[in-house]
Amino acid sequence: MGRLDGKVALITGAARGQGRAHAIAMGGAGADIAALDICHDLPYPRYSLANADDLEETVRQVEALGRRALALKADVRSARDMEAAVKTTIEQFGQIDILVCNAGIADMALTWDITEEWWDIMLDVNVKGPWLAIKYAVPHMIARNQGGRILITSSVAGLRGEPGMSHYCASKWAVVGLAKSLAQELSPYSITVNTLHPTAVNTAIISGMAKAASMQTEDLIDFIYTGHALPVKLIEAADVASAALWLASDEARYVTGHTLKVDAGRMLK
Repeated sequence: MGRLDGKVALITGAARGQGRAHAIAMGGAGADIAALDICHDLPYPRYSLANADDLEETVRQVEALGRRALALKADVRSARDMEAAVKTTIEQFGQIDILVCNAGIADMALTWDITEEWWDIMLDVNVKGPWLAIKYAVPHMIARNQGGRILITSSVAGLRGEPGMSHYCASKWAVVGLAKSLAQELSPYSITVNTLHPTAVNTAIISGMAKAASMQTEDLIDFIYTGHALPVKLIEAADVASAALWLASDEARYVTGHTLKVDAGRMLK
């Protein structure tokens, strides 16, 4: 018997990286998965985003676990897209028990070099995106009256400042305030709301950020390594997914408004 048997999880940014890891972990625990991603590049960040083939691969891997999987191509910044994605998930699967707001972007620039376009896209994807997913999923969760789990991917950068990443930090701090407010609003309905705070994760974003900063990828990884207390350069997406799986399960039914660090001890320094 799986920890999430009978549950349905809607996961944004699910085509690759942490989102795919969440889909596989939750699918492996018995949940059916609605996997959502934009599947095309944006003017910012300065690296390629996931594509339709990536999203289909996530669906294939979930289905290989014996679970149902639904591919949703949507822009988390669009109210129309997110409303439709939630509606389609409910039509196909009948319910949403777990919402994982994972879609996000990162890039690097000094604060005074950030353009207005860069700032707007960063905040739209990383803050407006989770809010829209919540806006359309929560009324369903409340009406269904079966509780629920909402997880938002923040970062260690949502707990501290990082040079060259003020727009990213601002967005990741913002979702903590969103989550803590929402946790209070939803506690009467037994819907928990928590944030995940990973350190740097071994995904395509690392090489993309290195390119944006005109650095060699290994140089960026070595710089990240100096900030860790534990002897690891990058954590794996599966490490974050394991923490998310616990928060999504009944084992964490009384954990809400929490900021869960998966940071290799970075916040100890």
